[in-house]
Amino acid sequence: MSSVSISPRNYQIGVCFICQLCMYCGINLSFDNCNCNKDIKPIKNNHSKVVYFRNLIYKPEQVHEKTKNTLLHSNQTYGYKLDMKLPHNFTLCSACNSQINRDVKAAEKEQKNIIVISLSPTDDTSFQQLQIEFRLRLSIKKNKQSFPSIIISFTLEDPNFVNFRNKLEMYICEQVGLIYQNEYNLAYKSSTESGAGTLLDNEDAFSEFIKDYQTMILGNKKVMVIVTLKELSKKHSHQDEVSEQEESNDELENRTHFHQKTKSLPKKRAKNHIPKEYNLDENEMLVGSYVIKLNDNLWAKEIVNKNADLDTPPNHALFSMMHSVKVTRKSSLSDEFTQISRSLSLTSDHSLLSQISDYNLPKKVALNMKDFLGGLDKEFGDDKFTCYLPIFEEQEIRVSHLITLSDSEYILMDVTIIGRRQTLHNEAKKYE
Repeated sequence: MSSVSISPRNYQIGVCFICQLCMYCGINLSFDNCNCNKDIKPIKNNHSKVVYFRNLIYKPEQVHEKTKNTLLHSNQTYGYKLDMKLPHNFTLCSACNSQINRDVKAAEKEQKNIIVISLSPTDDTSFQQLQIEFRLRLSIKKNKQSFPSIIISFTLEDPNFVNFRNKLEMYICEQVGLIYQNEYNLAYKSSTESGAGTLLDNEDAFSEFIKDYQTMILGNKKVMVIVTLKELSKKHSHQDEVSEQEESNDELENRTHFHQKTKSLPKKRAKNHIPKEYNLDENEMLVGSYVIKLNDNLWAKEIVNKNADLDTPPNHALFSMMHSVKVTRKSSLSDEFTQISRSLSLTSDHSLLSQISDYNLPKKVALNMKDFLGGLDKEFGDDKFTCYLPIFEEQEIRVSHLITLSDSEYILMDVTIIGRRQTLHNEAKKYE
């Protein structure tokens, strides 16, 4: 563009600041002109969709240096006569906007990869006052097999081969365990390079490594350090096998002595079956008698609560644990139940005592309706209940029916007083 003779012009917001492209019709104004109103800012609703655009604001104190230089060059080339020390609104086409973003990313990446090396002014070859940040890919190989590579980064002051190797050794031990310097070899290469790499084993090789490292980093290449673990010699492995064999022989002798000692002891077989009654000792028989009493006690209580009978055991975990409970003969169980009921009357469980006493008391003999209502009149007042006798007889109501009658049915029979309905219900329940 710089070789083309371009007449100066004032910048218009409808033109790309860098390439002079009209945002409405797409004509390059460096070579041609158009009749579009380029003083109007292009927005989503007024442009012709021929060119994609980005509306931006130039702020000299915030803009990236790469972008700033590009805009300064365009301002000078096209003669916009803008004061670039002040903020401005401007428009870019999508192509120029993408190119600026790529330039900014490349500049940031290049700045990040620059290694600052401060050498003493009197010695250009020494590594005095040198500080380098290393970022490497560490690959470990053992027995012709490779471990997954790991990314490591560290900074060294006055780097030399010894402190570099010691730093790497920390990461190596984290991966394969304790290891010594004579048990591995170091080499380096670019991650895209094939082959075994360059051996790194002394200060001269380390000096070359520093130069190659700087070159690879500036070329945006990743540096790989390869650690190859040495295989143990046959002599060392044989000595290890002998020592292990001696230890195993000692253990074998101790184990044989232990087996011979325990062989003379009497063997006790573990009981894996249900013990028979004649095999139980005195304590086990005592515990069994307590369990039987508790079992029968619980069964009797559930019978009183009408949750079981003499044929069906209660729905309780004690009766369904390992084996089903065998129901004893009714005669013997009834005798035991009578004895248990008598013993329960001496306990402090008042609810159980009342339930057992109610169970043993004889029920009241059902009366006819006339005697039933007459008895209520004697207790609660004359003619309070016998007045309902005609309608009860008309509806053929018995004493047992009074328990199941609803409030609406009582009201239909003119028993409208709530207290009398409740009294009839409660008193009739005694003859159930």
